[in-house]
Amino acid sequence: MKFLTIKLIKNNKALSLFSVFFTLLFISLGFWQIERAESKALKMKAFNEMQKNPPLPLNDLSAAWSRVFVEGFYDSSRQVLIDNQINDGQVGYKIYTPFYFDEKAIFVDRGWIPQGKTRGELPDIDFQSERLRIVGSLLKPEKEVLAGDDIFSKEWPIVSQTKLPTIVEAVFNEDFFDMVLILEPGSSFLEEYIPLQPFVITPTKHYGYALQWFTMSIVLFSMFIYAINKES
Repeated sequence: MKFLTIKLIKNNKALSLFSVFFTLLFISLGFWQIERAESKALKMKAFNEMQKNPPLPLNDLSAAWSRVFVEGFYDSSRQVLIDNQINDGQVGYKIYTPFYFDEKAIFVDRGWIPQGKTRGELPDIDFQSERLRIVGSLLKPEKEVLAGDDIFSKEWPIVSQTKLPTIVEAVFNEDFFDMVLILEPGSSFLEEYIPLQPFVITPTKHYGYALQWFTMSIVLFSMFIYAINKES
């Protein structure tokens, strides 16, 4: 039986190579997802520790996820609505409002607001503000894959298909911090607050993806063994 199985494998080289290659590939992808999960778990721990610290003055050395405070003023006449932001199953926008201080600028995430009755009906986000001090956490959005040239709408408030500040700043022809300041709950001019998440894909999701890859490898190899045994 053993020699017959070996003979069948030799006679089905294409099937054997296909099965072995993709089984090993799926296994390696599973371990890769586990590595990503463990890496993000460590970063999540660091994030939680940083969130316990008191806020420090915002400066060029401020790190992502750190709590900071800064005094300056909003430019509410030029705001950006980040499109396609889901909150509790409802489509809406994140609001980026430029905040100026010490001849510098940073985008402030003022929370989430629901979409209007139609795509063409933008929510009212206008407000009046004097000089004030704001407190929040710094977040560096993960890179995105952008398709097409219509990233921004033509009129204020601008509707943007990206939340990356290094791209959104092109609308202003100014240099902004490469991180966004997420206002803390209870802040003035904050719309609906969405709890800060340092990652779009959490460690738990990576473990789930790893399980899927391992399951696929088992299924594929089982089908291969079944096919060989059937021919014998």
